[in-house]
Amino acid sequence: MITTLPLSSLLLSDLNVRKTERDADIAALADDIAARGLKQNLVVVPAHFTTSTVNEQWDGVDRWADKFEVIAGGRRFQAMQLLVEDGRLPADHEVPCLLEDRAEAEETSLSENLHRVAMNPADEFEAFAAIVAQQVNGGALQADAVSYTARRFGVTVRHVEGRLRLAALAPEILEALRTGAIGLESAKAYAGTTDHALQVKVFKGRLKYGDHNPRWVRDELRGKTLPINHPLMTFVELAAYQAEGGRIEAEMFMGTDGEQRVVDVALLEKLARTRAEAMIPAQAKADGYKQGLFVKGVGNGASWCAAPKGYERHWGYGTELSKTAKKKAIGVYAVASDGLGLHCLGAFKPEQKREPAETRDWDAERATAARDRAIEARAARMAVPKFAGTPLADRAFWPRGGWPVEDCDDEHSFVVVWIKVPIAEVEANRADATRLVDEELAAKAAADAARERGENAPLDDDQADDKSEDEEVAA
Repeated sequence: MITTLPLSSLLLSDLNVRKTERDADIAALADDIAARGLKQNLVVVPAHFTTSTVNEQWDGVDRWADKFEVIAGGRRFQAMQLLVEDGRLPADHEVPCLLEDRAEAEETSLSENLHRVAMNPADEFEAFAAIVAQQVNGGALQADAVSYTARRFGVTVRHVEGRLRLAALAPEILEALRTGAIGLESAKAYAGTTDHALQVKVFKGRLKYGDHNPRWVRDELRGKTLPINHPLMTFVELAAYQAEGGRIEAEMFMGTDGEQRVVDVALLEKLARTRAEAMIPAQAKADGYKQGLFVKGVGNGASWCAAPKGYERHWGYGTELSKTAKKKAIGVYAVASDGLGLHCLGAFKPEQKREPAETRDWDAERATAARDRAIEARAARMAVPKFAGTPLADRAFWPRGGWPVEDCDDEHSFVVVWIKVPIAEVEANRADATRLVDEELAAKAAADAARERGENAPLDDDQADDKSEDEEVAA
């Protein structure tokens, strides 16, 4: 049953299934109700002390009598309470309510919250644009229409301006948002500029990757626009740029809202080249060069162009060249890093004739080196005594790969031989090997300790190692 109840008789109920974001945007909702009134009734049930709180002094009677709990519309109720606190609504304001039985309370609350469908963002943007357009068509200025809409819906002017920017997205990007192909944050990233051609160019580029990550979208858009204080703009001057049709726009959704950006970068670069090329002849003459040329970029970060025919790049700043050499060279200029003039990057000097580099047959050299190594290895192996008739017969092998010969001293060489031994014999010697190694380590530790005490050790480390190795081989 729909009835009206005094706002002062209503309480926020614990039976409302919405537990999170209960206080979200209450101030904005309050402004909206103040402007347009309450457009949807609340759902209430008789109050009970187990599910609601009454902040009134107890006077011996039931404080919950004649009270009602709001089980659906809690945010609207809180917004009206805020209006009472602000003095914009009387405490006993009559509120339309649907009165239900307590047994149905949680089901009603769940049904309202569960089946609520959020408005598609694209529809929201277009609705804001339509309302502003209606005001403008009625004779209001754009700024006034935006301010009116902001007040009407209890939001900020910046919020409305953002929605208008989003509503003005390129149609295919807005449609992608409407169909869920991109998310709201990606749409905001594309709305960072109003240039549809630029939006679509980046959008189609991101389609190839199947990813419209907002950060990457912003980075790509930023790479195709320039800040208003860029050196090229300082060099050309804003008035000259705009006189040629150049556009400036306020940045949105880029983390630097309100920053002015240069949209027509190609036009700005063209104007910079035109002005620079008019200045270069006089500047090159003053710097002592035969002539000068302009390259794209700013300061030392400018990109060098290819050397003119008959010239080569001078690897330096040009100041190292003599007056005579400069008169034959071409100065290379870019816009200065502060945009206040030209910057000389260096110069192209007349190409010097050089003797052709020696050509080498690398394949032949590699083949010769391989042959020399093979001969040395074969000769060294031929010098090794034969193993036939010795205990190493059938157990000695030449290694496969690697370098089989190493220097020993001026009169000898080491020749590498592999000796095959049974694994069982290796395991049988493990206990003795362990004992010998431990004895050697203990002896080395004792020698180190003796040297630390200043005593004469019998052998230094290298001698001890050499001796132990000789003993092992002899054994």
